[in-house]
Amino acid sequence: MRKKFILAILLFGSGCKAFDPALLNPTAETLPTRLPTLTPEVQSERILLSFSPMAVPNDVRTLFEREVREVLSEPYGKSRGFLVLHTRRVSARPGLGFTFASVLTAGSLNLLGFPWARYRYVVDVQLDVLNQRRELIGSYRGTGQARATAGLYSRTNFSQPDRVLYLQCVRQGLDQIIPQLRPETARLQAALAL
Repeated sequence: MRKKFILAILLFGSGCKAFDPALLNPTAETLPTRLPTLTPEVQSERILLSFSPMAVPNDVRTLFEREVREVLSEPYGKSRGFLVLHTRRVSARPGLGFTFASVLTAGSLNLLGFPWARYRYVVDVQLDVLNQRRELIGSYRGTGQARATAGLYSRTNFSQPDRVLYLQCVRQGLDQIIPQLRPETARLQAALAL
């Protein structure tokens, strides 16, 4: 009986992962010639994961610091300016229609594979390049969209969907910004050298 109980806990407990650490890895695409060493700064709205004010992750900051260090700028040397990342959540739809249907059927539909929620996020991402005097020399924008379905058998079943989807949107926005930076690299290097 004890083995069956432990097996049941492992079966149902393994279906819900909290967070995928691979989301914090920088993109594989790098600039052909990197910008000089720049200091990363993040101005992002805080995402409340629970009712505790201490439960706010630094995922966007961690991702952006790695992105700047490994993809956008030279990792060593004296800082010649700042890269400032602004993020703003445009829409966050929890999609609780499935939850209503799940409650009406006392969860029996969920056992058959019916989801209990579908989340959709849209986040605007803006990257500003500033020189040492904090003068703007370049600004680039991208928009990220992400969605996830929560259910017993869903592969995107996260216990913290807000955290995961927000980070996926920021990654998509950064993926859109890097191609915009490519033709501007020489101009930005010259402006940052002054």
